[in-house]
Amino acid sequence: MKKKTLLLMFILCVGCCFAQDDPGLLIKTNVLNLVAKRPTIAVEKIFSNLYGLELAYSSGQIKNFVNLDDYQYEGFLLRAKKYIHPVKKREANAFYGAYFGSMNKRVVSHGTVDHTGFFSWGRDRDFKANSLRYGGTFGVSFIPGKHFLLEGLTGLGYGDYDHVQNNLQNKLPGGYFDFQLWLSIGYSF
Repeated sequence: MKKKTLLLMFILCVGCCFAQDDPGLLIKTNVLNLVAKRPTIAVEKIFSNLYGLELAYSSGQIKNFVNLDDYQYEGFLLRAKKYIHPVKKREANAFYGAYFGSMNKRVVSHGTVDHTGFFSWGRDRDFKANSLRYGGTFGVSFIPGKHFLLEGLTGLGYGDYDHVQNNLQNKLPGGYFDFQLWLSIGYSF
């Protein structure tokens, strides 16, 4: 009975999404996250053709990259958007907004010392931490055809570490500068 009810609800939701003339539901993925070898998925609902509410999940792992031996992350992000003009297909739709989210990190890095021993770049780090991050975002969304979607956005903010498990004895900062760069492709219902 549960499966039949869930299937019926899914069919009704998909039917409602396809019945909309203007974009109402957007599903997208950040192609820049392919560097981290894992997917990013975001679902955005547009209200009154001026406001958007987006929920995103991202995860990834980067190894052996400029003094960074291992960087793993996983987290959710809730982004509220205000479009400057009503959202229309075949037009660039600029927006700004705010975001709030959580991120679980594992960072391992070793500072690099040159052969003379005088210069050092980076520092030794080995920790796991949860964090809450928040900030502002701005970008442009473009729906060139019937359903295809392109979006570019950037976000700037701050993240506060919480529940830090430090594997070294060095002092960790209380937070970090949160920078986001997304180039997304997706589907508009």
